[in-house]
Amino acid sequence: MLREQARTCIRQTDEDPLTLEVRRNFVLRDALQYIRVSQEDLHSPLHIRYLEEQGIDLGGLRREFWTLFLYQVSHSTFITGKS
Repeated sequence: MLREQARTCIRQTDEDPLTLEVRRNFVLRDALQYIRVSQEDLHSPLHIRYLEEQGIDLGGLRREFWTLFLYQVSHSTFITGKS
């Protein structure tokens, strides 16, 4: 089931080695799903695409992804212990 879900949000082509499609409000959840399914691809260059948004990742979307990811980690139950 996880692999099927990963196929819907992970795109890999010769031109764009690894594109992770995430939902802006669920960056942490989507990223963790990807890591669980496809650890062997973690060494590949990362490009981000936000679902239902237009944009080309020339670095800005990736920076925004890491900002949102770290914010969501720091405010998650992993850190706060609150559900």
